[in-house]
Amino acid sequence: MFTSAGLRPANATVDAGDDTVIHFWAHPSLLQPPPSSSSAAASDQRRPVVVLIHGFGPDPTWQWAPQVGPLSRHFDLVVPTLLFFGASSTRAPARSDAFQAAALAALLAGGHLPGLDGGGRAVHVVGTDYGGLVAYRLAEELVERHRQQVGKVVLCNCDAWRSAEDDAAVAARAGVAEVTELLAPADTRALRRRWAACTYRPSKYVPECFLRDLFKKHFADKREEKAALVKGMTNGEGGLQLTPLPQEVLIIWGEFDQIFPVDKAYKMKEKLGEKATVKVIPKTGHMPQLEEFKLFNRVFLDFLLQSSTSNGSTAAK
Repeated sequence: MFTSAGLRPANATVDAGDDTVIHFWAHPSLLQPPPSSSSAAASDQRRPVVVLIHGFGPDPTWQWAPQVGPLSRHFDLVVPTLLFFGASSTRAPARSDAFQAAALAALLAGGHLPGLDGGGRAVHVVGTDYGGLVAYRLAEELVERHRQQVGKVVLCNCDAWRSAEDDAAVAARAGVAEVTELLAPADTRALRRRWAACTYRPSKYVPECFLRDLFKKHFADKREEKAALVKGMTNGEGGLQLTPLPQEVLIIWGEFDQIFPVDKAYKMKEKLGEKATVKVIPKTGHMPQLEEFKLFNRVFLDFLLQSSTSNGSTAAK
């Protein structure tokens, strides 16, 4: 789906210290300088950019697969792999969403995407789950430190207003001792619990061989670092004080999310202020972009393509 949408994989060593390498997918127009002429190609270079940030779980080619095709008809895309997931790596000791955002800001504003050089193109920032925390941080980072124009922000099933008590409640609902066992499972048994907690209609039978391969490919590597990222979301290193953003914000939530219940969406809106809007995707859990991707894509694209949004909270239909 990524290659069919015109995306190509690349790597960049970014200016975040300690050999920080970001693996990402992007449209070729972002990987080369914009044409100097006023040709049709030059006009295409001015398309807005959408950055899609994944959460805990499999890599972004799995988490954003149904979105890249429809989005590519209107936007150029950058889909990074977060540090300690997949091929992205660093020797830096930091384990926080703030450091993840700084690394992505260095990718976007550090000359690694020549098609973004010279400004003139809005960058919309989108994140799901843990990626929503990073997206919120990234929007701030791009504006405050890099003077990059940020268009809109989309946060999907992302509880950026959370505490240690919230983590304990998540663990209790999933039947695990602590939330790290759910977000960074240690074996296929824990992965099966995660699978059931993330979906509205979990499969009654998931073959053990499938879970074993899924665990080996997407969860086994760098588990200690991922567990540290979970802790970094609530301690002093990574704790987030949620305040309103100057951009319009869309909060998308699955109606029956067992990890972050839907009431969290409205608490997020209260903190983010009048420019934030909530859209609830019916009959979905923690992954509405996969469970009901057609409706999700319609809500998603309507928000990004319209010039302004009306404030409020509604259920998508």
